[in-house]
Amino acid sequence: MVRNPFVGRSSQIVRVLLSNPARSWTIRQLAMEAKVSLGLTSIVTNKLIDLGFLIRERSMKLKLRKEEELIKRWAVAYDSGMRKQRAYYSQGTLYDIARRIAKTAKEYSIKYAFTGSFATDLVTQYIRPAQIQVYVASEYDLNKIVKVQNLEIAEIGGNIVFLLPEDESVFYGLREITDSRVGRVTVVSDLQLILDLYNDTDRTREAAERLLTKEYERRLKEENLIKMLKEFFGARGLITAEPKPAISQSGPDLIFLDPKTKELIAVEVKSSTAKLDSVEILKKHILYLGSRAKGVLVAPSITDTARKELEKANLQFEPLEAIESGVHKETS
Repeated sequence: MVRNPFVGRSSQIVRVLLSNPARSWTIRQLAMEAKVSLGLTSIVTNKLIDLGFLIRERSMKLKLRKEEELIKRWAVAYDSGMRKQRAYYSQGTLYDIARRIAKTAKEYSIKYAFTGSFATDLVTQYIRPAQIQVYVASEYDLNKIVKVQNLEIAEIGGNIVFLLPEDESVFYGLREITDSRVGRVTVVSDLQLILDLYNDTDRTREAAERLLTKEYERRLKEENLIKMLKEFFGARGLITAEPKPAISQSGPDLIFLDPKTKELIAVEVKSSTAKLDSVEILKKHILYLGSRAKGVLVAPSITDTARKELEKANLQFEPLEAIESGVHKETS
């Protein structure tokens, strides 16, 4: 019997649930996404049901509840000491160094993700970092970066700390962000960032708490938006389709099915102005779903460059304000 769902392979199940809080799961779907056995998934989910973090819907699918409390419980129990660390030194500002690391990682197809106070600065600017913390998948990848960048081993301190995780679950949900100081780089998910910050220092715990509050508020807003989109597209005769397991984490925010034409419609949602990268993401979703799939980009506004590329790809843009007005009109 699993006593602690926050350690080992059991934690991969918790990670998937927290990374997809609006989704309902069968045991098989959850096991496939977490890459663990059906037996372990059954044991862990039963434990989470007993703890009050999961419920069984009428369809018998599992649905997350008390998300914020579950994240805090995991953060308190999270042991960052389970990863290996290697400290190095390089000249230049932290942002210059990070830009060079990201460039090398891209050139050699190295999986990496910034975390800790440095990633927090890039994402929220809550903390002014004193060093870079970055996950890399293996010793081989680390040695490649060290060699190419000619980094010096730091006996004490160091301004770069490479983290070698026990498994690659820390990379689940990683995202690319663009910052004027470093360019386009990869950082861990907000969930992993909270876990890494929580038990480091009082200062980073405060940042984790603020990030958790922000993430929880964002998720609530996202859930309301998803509900509104389902109403909007449902009124057009479309029905919600289950995403394929292979794309549940990195796939579109919503997938609809047109029962008349049997076409799939991928919907990508942005809370701010949609840019060219949003169009590229939507195009990737369409490519995966197949030649008969269509795509809709939903955002408050869109740049001229992004709109041209969207039209060129024969994809659709729906202003968020128009969707809100349409839903409110139908329900009034």
